[in-house]
Amino acid sequence: MVKKSLNPLKIDYRKCIVEDRLLQIRNERIIDVADPVKVWTIDIDAKDSKKVVDFIRRFTQPNDPVPLMHVKRIKKKNAEKKILCVLICSVELAREKSEVVSFLQQEVPDLKYSNLENTQRVPRQAAPTKELAVEWSNEYWPLTWYGNPNDQILNDYVFDMDLIKFLLELISSRSRKELQKGNGFPIVTAFVNPRDTKNPIISVDKRDHHDHTLLDHSIMFGIKSVAEREAKRRYQVEKGEKEDAGSVYLCLNFDVYTTHEPCSMCSMALIHSRVKRCIFLQPMIKTGCLKTESGNGYCMHNNRKLNSKYEVFQWIGNEYSTPTIDENVCC
Repeated sequence: MVKKSLNPLKIDYRKCIVEDRLLQIRNERIIDVADPVKVWTIDIDAKDSKKVVDFIRRFTQPNDPVPLMHVKRIKKKNAEKKILCVLICSVELAREKSEVVSFLQQEVPDLKYSNLENTQRVPRQAAPTKELAVEWSNEYWPLTWYGNPNDQILNDYVFDMDLIKFLLELISSRSRKELQKGNGFPIVTAFVNPRDTKNPIISVDKRDHHDHTLLDHSIMFGIKSVAEREAKRRYQVEKGEKEDAGSVYLCLNFDVYTTHEPCSMCSMALIHSRVKRCIFLQPMIKTGCLKTESGNGYCMHNNRKLNSKYEVFQWIGNEYSTPTIDENVCC
């Protein structure tokens, strides 16, 4: 984690733009929504606070699927009797009361507590502004304000700008060539394995080809190509023709570069493939599925109803021209 002042990248934290070119794409409808989640709380004597906090740091905090770093774990319940109310974990870590009892018995067997319940709700995410943090603290539970959480997210991103530019030039030039060759769907995608960045898989939309189907979008064909390359690699390793450098699981942690904003089918396919990041050039306002203002505003990569997510950026420079296709075409 690098300090913002020491980050070599130029980042506009207000506009969420990196190096004047990469616009972070988020679900803007949920940025200032608390999305409260139920949590388990207990009452303890103030003298036992240290052992409970140690238990939380050691056990529940690293295992809880809901990150609660923005939530204060302890609040006073009865100042005169020195009774504290402690937030143990979310109900997504422990669904049943018996699970929490088991955690406490195993990890802090000598702890005396009362009122184990899950009636309290807290914001699932940190507030983007200090004013909202105060409002949510009054409405739900005391929160800690560390600044806009997205600033740190942006600050922690790693970008190889030279590689990004190379790949965007590669897919945009290939897209123009596809149009010249008569491809009615000049959509091109590059899949980049982080362990082998010098050998990207370049996939082209095949819907215009007589031996392919309407489902052969460039991203779908690219995912298939990744699987075929991995199957070939495993066969070569098995035959002793190649050293085993480690297997590839789906497209785990791959970076994907594509000429046009993906449709719902392709955006969901990237979710299932466990990619890390997608960078696209041309937005598709009617059929795209990543930007808030595109399509039905699903923001598939940043949808709370899905159990996986990936980063998305739009290249907003004009260096890489791509053919304009019909606004009703799904990419």
